[in-house]
Amino acid sequence: MMRAYDFWDETGTAQDGPFPIASLSLRPNSRADCGEMQMLFHQGTPVEAQLAVADRVLAVVQRWRDGIAEAADTQRTIVDELAQARAEIARLKASAEDAEVTA
Repeated sequence: MMRAYDFWDETGTAQDGPFPIASLSLRPNSRADCGEMQMLFHQGTPVEAQLAVADRVLAVVQRWRDGIAEAADTQRTIVDELAQARAEIARLKASAEDAEVTA
């Protein structure tokens, strides 16, 4: 069993090779010492079996991406709500100060 860990950054890449090789290469960053994972099918693997594997990989990657997108949306919503709350606090403080000056 092989296990490898590395950290993705904005320079990471994913590349594919065309059929009949149908390779998938993942490189998490552009550092020279970066690990790379390349996945290939055994020679003679039927194209339907390759398609089934590709569909499973795609489903997992899509769930991974959707989870990150959901977290980003939540984070943006929280930041927006915090900015609105701060603006409302500033408005209320200014209103209270104006009321004190005119009193």
